[in-house]
Amino acid sequence: MSSIDLGLAEPEPNLCVDPTQLFQDAQQTSHYARHRPHYPQQLYHQLYAHAFPSRQPPFPDHTVVDVATGSGQSLGPLPCDFGTCIALDVSPTQLAEVPPALRQRVRLQLGDAHATGLPPASVDLVTVGQALHWFRLDDFYEECCRILRPTGALAAWTYDFGQLQGFEGSEQLYQKLHSGILGSYWAKGRELVDRYYIGIEPGPQHFEEVQRVQLPMPLSLTLEELVRYSCGIAGRVTGKMRQRWKLDPTVSCKLCCLFMIKEGD
Repeated sequence: MSSIDLGLAEPEPNLCVDPTQLFQDAQQTSHYARHRPHYPQQLYHQLYAHAFPSRQPPFPDHTVVDVATGSGQSLGPLPCDFGTCIALDVSPTQLAEVPPALRQRVRLQLGDAHATGLPPASVDLVTVGQALHWFRLDDFYEECCRILRPTGALAAWTYDFGQLQGFEGSEQLYQKLHSGILGSYWAKGRELVDRYYIGIEPGPQHFEEVQRVQLPMPLSLTLEELVRYSCGIAGRVTGKMRQRWKLDPTVSCKLCCLFMIKEGD
């Protein structure tokens, strides 16, 4: 494994990329939207149980805002379960990728997580799917306190890279791709995902109670689907912005996988 040349020059140290600049290219944003995973229904069931313990959906009198909604992957059942569902993102190219069927049930809003533009005490639930690590946390938590009603809640979640299985050495190869080769190219904040957001929880000055819940996220991908997903992740975008690749490492990883599968036959 260590002898494989993925055609990548030495990484530039201490890369710092503004995450709001990662999705200005419409083609890349469209690819990202098509290959992001969606979330299981169990996530939302648990979310509702913690945020509104004395109620069951739907919540026709409640308002939810999905911050950094991107192209809407984290919306799930929110548009159907809430009287008002706001999908907010700082990127117009991301919002342009929200599917037409969702557009009919949500209010799209261009806005910053730290200054949403929403009225004070107007929201019952703030959700953030796989984006909290991009925010200026204190500013975001303050904004949540401003827009949430006294009984409101914030729900933020993340997921890891998963595992690659199917042949001997598959997981080591996958680890080398995302933690080794791409490791130095992640935009600042990605390390918080690797820690499952432990240590960045809001303090008592923001919320009276903080609960942590860990749930399974079962999802099976083919090798081709995994490569397409990897081509869209922010670390790969950052690397592409910063440096010209001799050979796309995600494609090289796929070739290595195919070779090792053939060798194992």
